[in-house]
Amino acid sequence: MSTIDAPTRGRPRDPQRRQAILDAALALVAEVGYDRTTVDAIAHRAGASKPTLYRRWPHGKPELVADAVRERHAGVGRTPDTGTLRGDLLALVAIQTGQLLDDVHLACGLLTALRTSPELAALMQDTVIAEERARFAQVLARAGVEHASPLFADIAGAMVFTRVTITGEPVGRAFAEELVDHVLLPILNIHPKRK
Repeated sequence: MSTIDAPTRGRPRDPQRRQAILDAALALVAEVGYDRTTVDAIAHRAGASKPTLYRRWPHGKPELVADAVRERHAGVGRTPDTGTLRGDLLALVAIQTGQLLDDVHLACGLLTALRTSPELAALMQDTVIAEERARFAQVLARAGVEHASPLFADIAGAMVFTRVTITGEPVGRAFAEELVDHVLLPILNIHPKRK
């Protein structure tokens, strides 16, 4: 007797559909904020059904939005290796600045939700923030820096965030150099060697 394989249920998952859903979630959060973004609205914008979203993201909106942000953030690439700690820190500040400038409306749309949604905050903490801290830790370890404060990785991000979203002050090369040379390196008791 031959065995007949049981048919699989439903259609195979389409990666383009998934990307359309993630893009729709990010666009809506940027436009109306996290609190006013609904699973219905994401599904409508993506041309998908609500059950499709819940099959992929069973915990709903927090999980979906965190996944979308994580995927956007993952596109940044590897930790820079310029050959010097100063160069690596300048590159990391440039990456953070570029990301925030590209996604300033998304960041602002998520800001209040991170205070009111413990689930979303935990997902963001475990993914995006942990990844950013790991990049800084890798740069410091490669330079032989030991015993840096756990707060070190948060300082540059906080400064970039403040300038981009609150003060509107410049965040170009001069800002990055001032931040690295007069804040980050001195915290490590390292004085920049400039040309």
